[in-house]
Amino acid sequence: MPPVPTAESGSYRPYTKLAGTEPLPGYKLLEPLGRGGFGEVWKCEAPGGLLKAIKFVNGVAEDGRGEERLTQELDAFQQIKAIRHPFLLMLERVEIVANELVMVMELADRQLQDRFRECRHCGLPGIPRDELHAYFADAAEALDMIAAKFELQHLDVKPANLFLVSGHVKVGDYGLVARLDPDGLANGNRGLTPKYVAPEALRGEPSTRSDQYSLALVYYELLTGAFPYSGRTPQQLMLQHVSVKPDLSKLPPVDQPIVGRALAKNPEERFGSCLEFVQGLMSVATAASLPGAGMNVRRARVERSMVEMDLPTAEPLDAAEQTGNHSRVPGELTQNFTVSSRPSLTALNATNPSLPRLVTSNRQPTAQRAPQAPALTPGTPAPNLINTPRPTERADRYSSLTLDRIRSVLPFAKLIGLESNTHILTPAEFARAVVDHAAAGAHIPLMPGDMGRLADGTCVCQFPSTVTPAVVPFKLGVVRETWGVSLEQPEPTRLILRKAAPNTGFWGSLSSKKPSGFEIIVQIPPPGRGVGEVTVTSGLYGTPDREFVKKAQDAIPRMIAEVRRELKNVDDRRKHPRVSVNFGVTLYPMHSDGGIDTKVVARCRDVSLGGLAFASDTPLPTKYAYALFDSIEPVSDQAILVKVLRTLAVGRECVTGCEYRVDL
Repeated sequence: MPPVPTAESGSYRPYTKLAGTEPLPGYKLLEPLGRGGFGEVWKCEAPGGLLKAIKFVNGVAEDGRGEERLTQELDAFQQIKAIRHPFLLMLERVEIVANELVMVMELADRQLQDRFRECRHCGLPGIPRDELHAYFADAAEALDMIAAKFELQHLDVKPANLFLVSGHVKVGDYGLVARLDPDGLANGNRGLTPKYVAPEALRGEPSTRSDQYSLALVYYELLTGAFPYSGRTPQQLMLQHVSVKPDLSKLPPVDQPIVGRALAKNPEERFGSCLEFVQGLMSVATAASLPGAGMNVRRARVERSMVEMDLPTAEPLDAAEQTGNHSRVPGELTQNFTVSSRPSLTALNATNPSLPRLVTSNRQPTAQRAPQAPALTPGTPAPNLINTPRPTERADRYSSLTLDRIRSVLPFAKLIGLESNTHILTPAEFARAVVDHAAAGAHIPLMPGDMGRLADGTCVCQFPSTVTPAVVPFKLGVVRETWGVSLEQPEPTRLILRKAAPNTGFWGSLSSKKPSGFEIIVQIPPPGRGVGEVTVTSGLYGTPDREFVKKAQDAIPRMIAEVRRELKNVDDRRKHPRVSVNFGVTLYPMHSDGGIDTKVVARCRDVSLGGLAFASDTPLPTKYAYALFDSIEPVSDQAILVKVLRTLAVGRECVTGCEYRVDL
């Protein structure tokens, strides 16, 4: 069986050093060991005939930031070189020579991925499970030590950075180029390896459990020879880390809930530490497990290390976790921290940089793209070469286009390959503009259960309920008696509370002979639906006098509140109240690599501050899409990213519910 290589990061360039030379006095280069990203590694003979590894990071870069990176990496290693641990690859000397960072470190026997390839050559799917547990106990102890004692994260855990030394794994290459730089991935920086990066690290907010996520991915790959995400490009993988559930089917059944918890999108749902994750793996056995004293020693050492670092131990899996439901949140809190623009091994309380790119693309512009403007020298203002087309001028050509960068809100011009200087609204501003347009002057409640008011003064309140239609009249009897109103039920799902304005009597007012007053209409869901939505509206009828109207405006909200109190018996899961609408929306489906598919014309059914629902002839072909509202002037030249939550067939239409992606 041919070997299956694991991910390598960085771009490959010719070696810049020569065997036999001495970059540092007494350190003679023997042979190259590897290259990638901004550096290369050589085997060397140190003073006294000792063999070492030496790495070079050049201070010259095409983007002009090489010297800045070099200085930042040197600062990072100044705080790392003093750390000692038996499972951290020893860093012995760090200095700058001729605008080049030179690092002398312990020479390992080989990388863990070399052992993986050896097992593949022997016909195995990967490294045997018990052997891998031993290696991961070493790596987890080192990662937890730098996290617990030094408040640092590695942020570049992958097979190429786990080294074998005398049968043990040592974590290395920490802090070289693993920076959360917003432009790092696009410029070839291998600081964040897209294949193994945690979703929160992509957002620029790594957690103390980010290394655990990467470690779980490496475990999956080295054990099975497969990977839980199907993406073939860095862009696809990064998007899947953030939004796609990992496929755990290749793992042994006993490992699936454990690895699934370590791969939770929310860091707080993972294990409390890397050692707790490994302890969970060691606590379950498979038919392939081999009894032996060596593994018992490893288990005992893991438990001792966790006690020394005051880390929580793994709890037995409950029934939900055994069946693959990984929603349990550990009792201990996760201390999140942001990343400084300086070292890769990130300290707590660092400053938060701007959001890094979620998806990048090197695809060449298609024929549909407008010609690119010539490069400008620094300080030269950008000419207005391309005007964004108005909605009436839009061409019907939207496919075969890939976005260079995905954001929550984009100018429409970007979706057809043009440039634009349009001022971009924030997602909150965009959603507010759509809701305000739908409200047409009405007051829209901001929280579930709040009272809304239409432009004509009608009060509106919506809430969930499981009360059956047969019981509703009895429950509303309390409101009827309290307020002295009549109760009618013209339809099984529609009840009316009505108060007439007599010639004299009600609040001491006088009214015309024509029947008048106010009414509260309660629309309840049909039976057999479980949880349904109750809609309560109110209004005046006839021509009551001014005094009656004034006092009715005070009584109506209080009566509606009592109706809600009597009928609402379940929590409202909806974050934002919806507004029924009937205007057009155009969807531009987006694939995982940022590619924009042919547009889908739909009819919007309702909108809220959190999303929308629309009806279309066909379902969307993708999970994500950009929504464009042509008829809403404040946002007619912009589109907002939506995520499909559910699609239902209603008659001959497909009704799709979406939420806005506001975090990009």
